[in-house]
Amino acid sequence: MPLTPFHIGPGLLIGEVFENKVNLISILFASILIDIRVIYCFFIGCTGRFHGPMHTFIGATVIALFIAIMVWSLKKPFKKITDIFKIQNSYSSSSIILGSFIGTWLHIILDSFMHSDIIPFWPIKSNFLLGMISNGTNYLLCTIALIIGLIIVTYRHLRKVNYKVQPK
Repeated sequence: MPLTPFHIGPGLLIGEVFENKVNLISILFASILIDIRVIYCFFIGCTGRFHGPMHTFIGATVIALFIAIMVWSLKKPFKKITDIFKIQNSYSSSSIILGSFIGTWLHIILDSFMHSDIIPFWPIKSNFLLGMISNGTNYLLCTIALIIGLIIVTYRHLRKVNYKVQPK
């Protein structure tokens, strides 16, 4: 995809719009963690396809399950963090699993529009999504999603802070 940070935008927007259905922490981790191999290859180097097996729906499913287990096992510390920032977030098992799957699969879809070395539907050896959306449009949509997500987070935070500050 767009460089890894661009994946935060769609994840943040979906996590905020569906705050009671999708766990924000799991969708954000899932949006980024799937690029661990890409980051390694970029800085260290590797042989074969740059994106590799994690950029398939099968690989993304494995990563989503790993992230769901990780977030579920660390939900108390994550809840403390989201509480500090006054982010309403569900930590139910279904919201964590949903966030993990949406984050990883959305990452695969967004990257599939841009990168010729991705085989999202492996073992089917073609990527029919490649080029369906231009790179510029893909970056633009991710940036717009980030801006809208940040506006929602900021609005909700300020609204909650203002309710607590008003003396009666």
